[in-house]
Amino acid sequence: MGDFLSGLTEKLSNFAGKWTSYAAFGSFLLYLVGYLTLRFQLSTYGLATDLDLFDEKYLFAGCRFVVYLVSCIPSILILVLVLTAIGYLPYRLTPAVIRERLRQWLAGLWANPAYLAIKGIVLAVIFIQLVMRKCFAFGNLLLRKDLPDEWITSILLAGDGRLALYFSGLVAGTLLTALIAWQAAQRGSPAAPFTRFLVATLVFLVAVEFLLLPVNYGVLISTQQLPQVAELPADGKSMEGGRAWMVWNSKDSLTYFLYGPSDRRMLLTIPRKDLPVRIVAYDDIYCVLFSAEHSNARPCPR
Repeated sequence: MGDFLSGLTEKLSNFAGKWTSYAAFGSFLLYLVGYLTLRFQLSTYGLATDLDLFDEKYLFAGCRFVVYLVSCIPSILILVLVLTAIGYLPYRLTPAVIRERLRQWLAGLWANPAYLAIKGIVLAVIFIQLVMRKCFAFGNLLLRKDLPDEWITSILLAGDGRLALYFSGLVAGTLLTALIAWQAAQRGSPAAPFTRFLVATLVFLVAVEFLLLPVNYGVLISTQQLPQVAELPADGKSMEGGRAWMVWNSKDSLTYFLYGPSDRRMLLTIPRKDLPVRIVAYDDIYCVLFSAEHSNARPCPR
């Protein structure tokens, strides 16, 4: 018992000594994912603005992304448990000879680090090209009259549950390739240059996947809701025959999206003044703009 306590105390002391470095690295990661989230969120809206190098908005956006990311883990675990439960009974009913061959086949998949890395590279490339990069099809959506003719448009216009399920799938795919990369690195021989190259390539692709997670979050999820305002602070006039939403709030200016009769759209940036901004609702902006193409049952008033 004394050895355990002394070992635990030593580990805590080492962690406390390196706390500053851990905190700095964690803050950098939060700023990075927060910047990616906001940058692609604004690009999706079609807002051309320069982001400051240091802004507390990045930290808040990064924290929101991390919370959403962590909230997807239980969904992934539930899905894994359900699939395991479904496959367990057929596995137990399978003859012992076939089960042994299946175990040998699975062991063979993980035995050769080079082949394992190649499988991971193929999986990562397919996942990045066909799934994770599809969010780049969305740009300047507030000023567009129609959405891109891509399958991911149905995800953009989906409900919160389907969006969460889709993002959980992105996280699950990223974690799967990360697990393959970790196993390949553990089993790889330091003396094999070709294996090291394959593992390094796979690790790079996994890093790309992790960077694309906040990009997808910024495009598909964080852009859904916009605060509707009662009037423009520039003149205090109400929006007769149209509506306005606040898109961006910076230190020097406020940017609004104006939506009027005959589907007129405009982004308006005005200098920031000490005038109140009256928010009357938070609207699902894509349902408002593209409700005619929306097939689900969510209310999308125009």
